[in-house]
Amino acid sequence: MTLRPNLLRKAALATAFDHFTGRPKTAYPTRYHYVEICAAELAAAGLRLGRIGQHGLMLTDGEGRSLAVVVRYVTARDLRLLAAFRAKGGRIAYLLDDDLWAMASDTRLDPRYRGRMARFLATLFPRLRDLVDVAVAPNRRLLERLAPVPGAFLHPADLAPTDDLSHFDREDGETRVLFLGTATHAEDFAAVASGLAEALSAEPGLRLETFLGGKGEALLPASRQVAHRAPMVLEDFQRWLNRARHHVALAPYAVNPVNDGRSIIKLHQHAVAGAAGIYTPTAVFGPVIEDGHSGLFAAHEPAAFRDAVLALVRDRAKARAIAEGGIALSRRLGDRTAVAGFWARLVAGGTGDA
Repeated sequence: MTLRPNLLRKAALATAFDHFTGRPKTAYPTRYHYVEICAAELAAAGLRLGRIGQHGLMLTDGEGRSLAVVVRYVTARDLRLLAAFRAKGGRIAYLLDDDLWAMASDTRLDPRYRGRMARFLATLFPRLRDLVDVAVAPNRRLLERLAPVPGAFLHPADLAPTDDLSHFDREDGETRVLFLGTATHAEDFAAVASGLAEALSAEPGLRLETFLGGKGEALLPASRQVAHRAPMVLEDFQRWLNRARHHVALAPYAVNPVNDGRSIIKLHQHAVAGAAGIYTPTAVFGPVIEDGHSGLFAAHEPAAFRDAVLALVRDRAKARAIAEGGIALSRRLGDRTAVAGFWARLVAGGTGDA
């Protein structure tokens, strides 16, 4: 995939400023995963991509019809721009990929983060909802949250899954395991960390890599077998992921309202890394993963993840087959031409359904 130089880095700086001022952050990963990554496909569908306000994108077709796509949040200025746009006959879609209501009430999360969510939901969201023509989300639970606004279901676009699985053929004695969750998933990881430690002890060739930084060090100390990377801005992360090759990838997410309101982005990321994914059966992954074919399901407890990791370590052919299944599923669910077609139908005044 091609990332526009420095664009996402600038967005990351804007996000840091939002955090400093206590505002909801600019959701540039969401913008990218659902819209901007499909720039070539959108152009092929006859759509021009622009911006409206801090949190909005604009899609315009050859007949002059426009759709404003609000991504997660708005500012007061955004609302003024959107109201003027709608008064001129424009349509507005609201794209949301996390359950903000669940996050605002989840006491395990940073209270400052929860406070930002709560303030947005209490003050700006009701005004936004009155302007929105259609809500777009990657799971049914979020669409229910956003009712009675008409809803349209959309998975994030694929991230260009790898065709190279040659790492499964190498005989270097290593099996590389990846956990891509960052600090907001530290408690999810903590629940299975002791099982992963047992797997590492049982198989000296195991190598575990996370993006938990210092939080990971507190849960599973760094060693010859364990490395905890610091989180990266999206531009750097995507470049790293495109080069990464792992055998197994972990999504040990507790079944709870926050995790049930997420998207399949981890499936897409695992497919880029060429890894067989191990998932908990949340409301997101339960309906799409075929156990033993496009991923493995494991209960969110140490022994289950220990056993699932060891099963794939000790059966390289099975791990490769599951990685292939996950790659195929990622391509099918996240087909970029289909995502662009979805947006084209919304711009034309439809529901997004084919």
